[in-house]
Amino acid sequence: MGDPAPDRSRPAFPRGGPDLTALGGYEAGAGPPVLLLHGQPGSSVSWAPLVPLLEDHHHLLVPDRPGYGTSRAPAQGMAANADAVAGLLEERSDGPATVVAHSWAGGAAVLLAASRPDLVSGLVLIGAACTVDSLDATDRLLGRRGVGDVLAVSGLVAMGEVLPRVRRLSRLVSADRRDRFLATLPDQGILGGERGALGRHRRSFMVEQRALLAELPTVEAALGEVRCPATVVTGQWDVVVRPSSGETLARALPRAELVALERSGHFAARDEPEAVAGVIAAMAARRT
Repeated sequence: MGDPAPDRSRPAFPRGGPDLTALGGYEAGAGPPVLLLHGQPGSSVSWAPLVPLLEDHHHLLVPDRPGYGTSRAPAQGMAANADAVAGLLEERSDGPATVVAHSWAGGAAVLLAASRPDLVSGLVLIGAACTVDSLDATDRLLGRRGVGDVLAVSGLVAMGEVLPRVRRLSRLVSADRRDRFLATLPDQGILGGERGALGRHRRSFMVEQRALLAELPTVEAALGEVRCPATVVTGQWDVVVRPSSGETLARALPRAELVALERSGHFAARDEPEAVAGVIAAMAARRT
């Protein structure tokens, strides 16, 4: 369950058109197209454990969403994110893609699939916040001006400065509980290896948190319009988006199956990369 180190060696997206000039990230591999959308906060680095498992047989598009990583665009809401990645798929994808989305980005993926079915052959939604029951009191508090900003700053500082020290405490946890302890902690690579960018991360996080509260009812209403196959992946140890919310999501999508990972928290790509890669490859194989 080690955290991925940032990989700066892969080629960045060519700046080929207006929809790509503001996006960061990279592409790798060849084969059926697979788009990987990171959560909130996050960056393309979040997918580092999966890339070597998929790139030999898939064309991976791994963007930094607006407001994060090397993206030059300011943070945006879910519908605007869907529009941004639609431009990416139009320019860089050879036909409809398997769209993989983690956490917050699940809402953007659902809106994309509902509005642009020509671009999406299948969905893989991992710990995705797509239904109103995925919200809790903390989400609503984080969305409030003032107190939410303070909490966001505290959380981001903890991720960047405190988390590495907490991880070292894992050696004090009994072996039978160590994996669960580590799975409940945020991904250490969540900020993309960036330091000194707390101001931007805070602004991006708050924009997206308020969008989450405002747009989630629209996302939930759009679930019935998604016609492509979908796989909903839940982690049994997820304390951010509870597994019960994943069950709600799978029931609401017309063509969905549910995959529950027994030894994963919210960051399934980190905790069980082989299992997640297998789910993605199976969905990509269904591409028509």
